[in-house]
Amino acid sequence: MSAVISFIVSLCAACVFIGALHIICPDGVMQKPVKYILSLVFLVVVITSAGISLAGADLNIDFGASPEVSAQSLDAAAARYVYAAALTNYGINFSEITVCTDKSDDGSIIITKVIVYSDCEEWAVREALGVVAENYEVEVAHE
Repeated sequence: MSAVISFIVSLCAACVFIGALHIICPDGVMQKPVKYILSLVFLVVVITSAGISLAGADLNIDFGASPEVSAQSLDAAAARYVYAAALTNYGINFSEITVCTDKSDDGSIIITKVIVYSDCEEWAVREALGVVAENYEVEVAHE
């Protein structure tokens, strides 16, 4: 918090000082170069005050609190998305899709079972899923 206060104080002091110099700057040919120099001075003051205030600040970020995402959960989410898109395109009403997965010996992930919670008939859900329903066990749970 002291870094922010330090930055604000130095910014305000620079504004007052540069404003006072701007008021007394000459008119005519020298007006543009003087305003240019004052702008550069203001820019340098802002950059240095930010650098000074950040030098003492604690910038440690804790990345340990991020949730671990496994490949198995990502594959299950992708499968749920595909099944949901197929059912939605066919006009099947459903409330939830549960994908049961298993990890094989070689490290690959296999979908073992898909449970669709729907108020439609089982044949309609299987027809909507098409070839996907033939490759995996699909269970339709009526609501």
